[in-house]
Amino acid sequence: MYRSLVIFLAICATVLIPETALSVPAFPGAEGFGAQSIGGRGGKVLFVTSLDDSGPGSLRQAVETDGPRTVIFRVSGIVALKSAIVITRPYITIAGQTAPGDGICLKNHALVIAADHVIVRHIRCRPGGQAKAESDSLSVSSGRDIIVDHCSASWSVDETLSASSRGLLGNVTVQWCIISESLHDSIHHKGPHGYGSLIRGSFGNGYTYHHNLYAHHHARLPRPGNYVDRGRDPEGFILDFRNNVIYNWAGSAAGYNADGSNGTNSITKMNFAGNYYKAGVNSTGSLAFSESTTSASAWFSGNCMNGSYPGDPWSLVSFSKFSDEDIKAYKQSSPIPAPAVKTDDAITAYKRVLADAGTVLPKRDAVDTRIVGEVRNGTGKIINDEQQVGGWPEMKSAEPPDDSDKDGMPDDWEKQHGFDPDDPADGNADTDADGYTNLEEYLNSTKP
Repeated sequence: MYRSLVIFLAICATVLIPETALSVPAFPGAEGFGAQSIGGRGGKVLFVTSLDDSGPGSLRQAVETDGPRTVIFRVSGIVALKSAIVITRPYITIAGQTAPGDGICLKNHALVIAADHVIVRHIRCRPGGQAKAESDSLSVSSGRDIIVDHCSASWSVDETLSASSRGLLGNVTVQWCIISESLHDSIHHKGPHGYGSLIRGSFGNGYTYHHNLYAHHHARLPRPGNYVDRGRDPEGFILDFRNNVIYNWAGSAAGYNADGSNGTNSITKMNFAGNYYKAGVNSTGSLAFSESTTSASAWFSGNCMNGSYPGDPWSLVSFSKFSDEDIKAYKQSSPIPAPAVKTDDAITAYKRVLADAGTVLPKRDAVDTRIVGEVRNGTGKIINDEQQVGGWPEMKSAEPPDDSDKDGMPDDWEKQHGFDPDDPADGNADTDADGYTNLEEYLNSTKP
């Protein structure tokens, strides 16, 4: 019954989406399970003009507005949240790249995605421990057709950038993000914590994590799995995890699946392809993954450990309480089917991710610059408090560009491309009929 309801709701949502809006990816370069998100395409434009937690011009007000919408920033700086911002209304694009100056950073609490067709780009989420909240930095908890691109997540008390649900979440991509410095021995009620990503799903749903940088986490790099036992969910969950860079985990293995040891024995199908692993000062071993779940299966190919490709790709995986037959069934000789991602070899991915991951528009901040330097140089360590590394850097604002008709496109850009800066209707037009609105062309730095 539950499975049928999920399918029915997904079909209903699709019926309401214009066919042309589904014909192109969320933006050029969007890949994986979440690539077809339409976000706020064709909807209203909302402006963030205030760094207040709530009220007129705030990010929270924009998130809580109904209907398709694109969020444009007219200010840069740090937003000190009084509670988590939870996206529950569908069809939204949050365009952090539009912030004038140094960009946007959220502190104290998490950004949570719990809606269909969400696009979040170039946002920093750095909660820290000051608010005494056991918070992730950025969490995807429910909804379908979601993509998180070029975001920076750090200083969480729990996991840092997770996508996890008991069947209410599907078609998710997390790409080109920096996921760093979870707080290990902070305020979590369980004691020492501080993890990378909990990535869990079920009922045939799939998520893609690609070209992300993980640095300085105790574990869960990642922790995939499925909350639903195989008796109720014979389809299982699919994770496509490729071209990620993972640096300085604690213990012997970067990631693990514990569904076997906790008795779930659910079905999880995984690709680990072209990932670059680099041990750091807190690492005591050089394993990519530890597996305890005999009902899981995986394809491991092209993964690199400390600059070298092992002769046997499975030498990077340890198995707990597996028979020879269990191991044979677990190891897949070809990839688990998943939406296409342009895949680099691991060493090329390492170079590209360090150059371009995280919130790079309008510019990289001091935190991400430091993290990338530590990965390159093999320095840095797991931390317990954000003040150990200087806390939040200042985010300076600048004068936003003139936008006379308030359609989200600057006047100068409109004139350059032959549009009328006094006509608000041309923002949602598609002049070159490529499936992207003129506003999206501006946001994507493409030619309309």
